[in-house]
Amino acid sequence: PGNEIRRPNGSPGRQYWQQRVDYRIRATLDTAGKRISGLEAIQYTNNSPDTLRYLWFQLDQNLFRPGSTGSLLFASESRFGGAGFAGGFEIDSVVQCSATEAKQPTKRRRRGKAAAQPEPRCGSAPLRTRVDDTMMYLDLARAVPPGQKTTLELSYGFNIPEHGADRMGREGSLYQIAQWYPRLAVYDDVHGWNTDQYLGQGEFYLEYGNIDYEVTVPAGYIVAGTGVLQNPADVLTAAQRQRLAAALKSDTTVRIVTAPELASGTARPASQGSLTWRFKAENVRDAAWSASPEYLWDASGWEGVLAQAFYRPSASDTWKDAAKMSRFSIQEYSTRWFSYPYPQISAVEGPVSGMEYPMVAMEAKGDSGPD
Repeated sequence: PGNEIRRPNGSPGRQYWQQRVDYRIRATLDTAGKRISGLEAIQYTNNSPDTLRYLWFQLDQNLFRPGSTGSLLFASESRFGGAGFAGGFEIDSVVQCSATEAKQPTKRRRRGKAAAQPEPRCGSAPLRTRVDDTMMYLDLARAVPPGQKTTLELSYGFNIPEHGADRMGREGSLYQIAQWYPRLAVYDDVHGWNTDQYLGQGEFYLEYGNIDYEVTVPAGYIVAGTGVLQNPADVLTAAQRQRLAAALKSDTTVRIVTAPELASGTARPASQGSLTWRFKAENVRDAAWSASPEYLWDASGWEGVLAQAFYRPSASDTWKDAAKMSRFSIQEYSTRWFSYPYPQISAVEGPVSGMEYPMVAMEAKGDSGPD
């Protein structure tokens, strides 16, 4: 039966509400240690009629802890198994910022080895947490009344699994990264807090918001991710920036990073140290990214949407037309059903055999190209 929140046909009623979560994430990829460390600032908006005194987080990387529910349900070497990898999130601290602290910008260290490791902003005492498999309960220092916001700061790290339950992973120097930051669980009018464990199998129920994130990688790496690249002048050559601008208006494929550039070492603006790539995504429920020093990069455009493909030279036979395929998919579904809501789509080649995140489609090399 319908009510003021949800009508009988499932559409929103006059009093429908939905929570909002905005993230700012600063992360570093340590390719020597095969590890990610990061700091995230989270703004949680309570649009519900309830006063919230605690929150629940999703810690999906805990699937790879020995004895997790997912590891008991799926064989180690199965598609959704962890291949015996011992990992999981390491939460260093979680603090709730005061109203004054929440308005101050995050301090960042100078460019260099630790460029993506921002200094903590909030001086509050760490909050009390309790981890239950892939979920984490968090007691708030200050409750969040209806219509109010709070800002949290969370410091974390984890070792990257080679086979991430076919949702993420790594292969040689290539990384496909997802479920890489602690995320707020959904609070809704049906179940309250949704605290189902992450099992590897199954999809994701998450709140929407804006995600502004930075990833610092070795200078030789090329990064593709959810959202729009915010600092092309820092991470692309002048020629690549010109090609990217041309691709947005082109109905044919433009080579952004070419095979000769990879071979000669001129594909990157710097060869030593690290570079920080910054992306911003609006009105999304998640973010994922992929990075490799071997990525070729192709792109074309359709009605203001950039269709991109990132792949290694070893996949050229089946991926050389991937940007064209991506463009056709956006055009076809936008024409047949409804307009694609985001500014770009990136098909990224790697070990994951088929997984989709906002603006990112992870596909394996395959015999017939991307799905």
